[in-house]
Amino acid sequence: MSSIIHITNLNELSVSNNQLVILDEKKCKKNISLKDILAIIIENCRCRISGLLQLRLSENNIPLIICNEKHQPVLHSLGLYNHFQITMRINEQVNWIDIKKDEIWSKIVIQKIKNQRNLLKFLEKSENTVSKLEMYEKNISEEKKDTEYQEAIAARVYFQELFGKKFKRFNNDGINSALNYGYALLRSLISSKIVAKGFHPSLGIHHKSQFNNYNFADDIIEIFRPMVDYIVYFNQKEKVELSKELRQSLLLILIQKVYWKNKKYELSQVIDYFLDNIRNYFINENIEIEIPELRIDDYEY
Repeated sequence: MSSIIHITNLNELSVSNNQLVILDEKKCKKNISLKDILAIIIENCRCRISGLLQLRLSENNIPLIICNEKHQPVLHSLGLYNHFQITMRINEQVNWIDIKKDEIWSKIVIQKIKNQRNLLKFLEKSENTVSKLEMYEKNISEEKKDTEYQEAIAARVYFQELFGKKFKRFNNDGINSALNYGYALLRSLISSKIVAKGFHPSLGIHHKSQFNNYNFADDIIEIFRPMVDYIVYFNQKEKVELSKELRQSLLLILIQKVYWKNKKYELSQVIDYFLDNIRNYFINENIEIEIPELRIDDYEY
């Protein structure tokens, strides 16, 4: 299993012989092979990172995620020129046809709502709310109603059932801070996988904002958001704070098990499979789109 390196102290990070070298304040040294690292998260703004290490991380598609003083991820590295067919892949991406984009997006949203519904059932929440989510899911899959509208209603009902009637997404509170942290970790991992496949993270399937550099990543992330919600829910106290313990729990999202075609794999591997399937769906008329599946019983937190 790949490691997640979480740096909270004033350390020096460098690379030697394709190994990450961590030198702490007491000059104690620790070496970790780059091939064993899934991601590096830096939470101390005074940490020193060598330029060569940043280059090697980029070459190995290992996201380097840097957080601000409030511990929120605000920067991550992407190597945009590592794929040998990058021009061809981006040209393909630009020309993906809208009817297939709409089909993929509908299936992503259906699976997202299903995952939200399953989490509420697992937590033994209101049966009425669970039934509403099932209705919104069917409105898309069977009634062919507007996907964006059904997703928005489902999200509002879901979050209020999960975190209380007063909860509003994007408010400045502990729950939102924890959700933002977890979602940012997912976004970084997904973006690194997108780039590794030769695609550009700004060219989305559904998300199309000219101000968003991660439209494609924000399409993919929707399926996996309930993994973050799960951790934040179980770490609620009188007042949720983005403590070091909570942040370390949220890091475990990146190594969770996810199902692909009814077989269990690590999240990073499933993202690879999903991106390959999306590309094949666009370039081959005989390929069906497959959507990853979350199963709460297999979470390893």
